[in-house]
Amino acid sequence: MAMRLRRTFPLALMLCAACASAPGPGDVGYAFNVRGSYAGRFTVGDQRFGATLRLRIAPGGRVDGTFRVVSPVEIDGVIRGYVLDDLLRLTVTYRNTDGCDGRIEGILDIERGGATIEGPITVSDCGDPIAGRMSFRR
Repeated sequence: MAMRLRRTFPLALMLCAACASAPGPGDVGYAFNVRGSYAGRFTVGDQRFGATLRLRIAPGGRVDGTFRVVSPVEIDGVIRGYVLDDLLRLTVTYRNTDGCDGRIEGILDIERGGATIEGPITVSDCGDPIAGRMSFRR
């Protein structure tokens, strides 16, 4: 029995070490990390907005950053969210040009390597929530 345990123990140890070394969201080498500057647009109804994102990611996948609408109006916002697998769950808070507090929420697909982020969003500020879509590229 002792001989059998010696053979099994090293194999179990190697398997455990392999699991522990796989990078997760926010770790160097994770295929779906988002970080850096992105430019793109978001569409709400028939209105298109040019915008930029600046994202940081921490170990565990927590994301924060800044959001800036650059056209046809200028609006600054704060991003909070997290990466789970190949998805970015984000919330942007901002104040619009009418003085209303706003919120953009979405679950976006992350392209392998993190170069493209896109998906459906919901925008809420002065009126009822409106569905839209975001698309950004690094």
